[in-house]
Amino acid sequence: MKGERQQDHNRDNGERPFKYSAADRALGVEMSQAASVASAAAEFITAEKGGIGEEPSGRAYLRRTGERPVFLVLREGQGDRPLLRDEPGTFPAGPCLIRSEEWLQTPELAGLYESWLYSEDALQAERTLQRIYYRLRAASAALLESADSIWAAVTLLHTPELAVRPGKLKELQDVQLEALFAAVAANQRLGSDSRIDLLAPYPASSAEFAVQREFIEDVAEQTLGHAYAAACSIGARIAPGMPPAAAGEIARIADFLVLDGAAEPAAPEEPAAADFVLAAEAVLAAVRRVKPAAVVLAAGAPAAGALADLYRIGMSGIFCSAGQRTEALLRAACLTWMARQDNTGTATEGWL
Repeated sequence: MKGERQQDHNRDNGERPFKYSAADRALGVEMSQAASVASAAAEFITAEKGGIGEEPSGRAYLRRTGERPVFLVLREGQGDRPLLRDEPGTFPAGPCLIRSEEWLQTPELAGLYESWLYSEDALQAERTLQRIYYRLRAASAALLESADSIWAAVTLLHTPELAVRPGKLKELQDVQLEALFAAVAANQRLGSDSRIDLLAPYPASSAEFAVQREFIEDVAEQTLGHAYAAACSIGARIAPGMPPAAAGEIARIADFLVLDGAAEPAAPEEPAAADFVLAAEAVLAAVRRVKPAAVVLAAGAPAAGALADLYRIGMSGIFCSAGQRTEALLRAACLTWMARQDNTGTATEGWL
């Protein structure tokens, strides 16, 4: 399987999943928009060598032996960033999570999607799918023209209606990938550099994820060539209810994992956060037994609400919306600062 070969290649290159450089750990120059946030998080932001204005070199998450990596607070959604990537001050402060299901809810696509999904006329369904392709390509092009195009993690389309119709699901995902990679190819011809990573939706087992991964790689290779297919990180979006052992097996061949709190029905905030932490702890323990350097991120409303606990158990970070990010950045900065003080105090005691 391509996924297994990719895993071997990753291991040989020092566990390179979900590339991110030391300079990229700045976690968002957007914090300069709020002086209080920038002040509180100053030490957190400059933890690694390299300043906030430096250009990232390799975009690789780093995890040194015996050292806890920075806890990442990343963006979810496009609503809180400058529209154009060339505006002053934009900086690839980590991937932005783009839920492509939201594209299907736009006025341009909602009607077409419903018409295609329930059409009983094969010819009409094919024509409608072609129109969906062009709409998805326009949405992809708009993403690539935004600041988020510098680095985005895009989910493969997955809806409750499609989940029970696997043939339709694969058909629409194929169209989505073709549209996305065609937009990337057009962008490359114009000399622009964009990084798009993909998230396979809710695989139930490692075998299912391997099939999804190979599907993504095949479309990428056909559209953009082998070099891009090899460089594109492919992760798995998993639900909190997934059996931990299955998550561990998926982690063997996934470049990164996202535990998605939005995958399950909404519940009262506190119980949801508590249940989410328990699920995250079990999944993380199973994954780290298999792959100690695995990048495991959390997303959805419960993730931001449970940030302190997710930090405590050793998660790599969270994706959160614009409304949650300022508070999340402050809390992460405080937790990191307190951990450093504890470590400094322990080291000092050792000299006494």
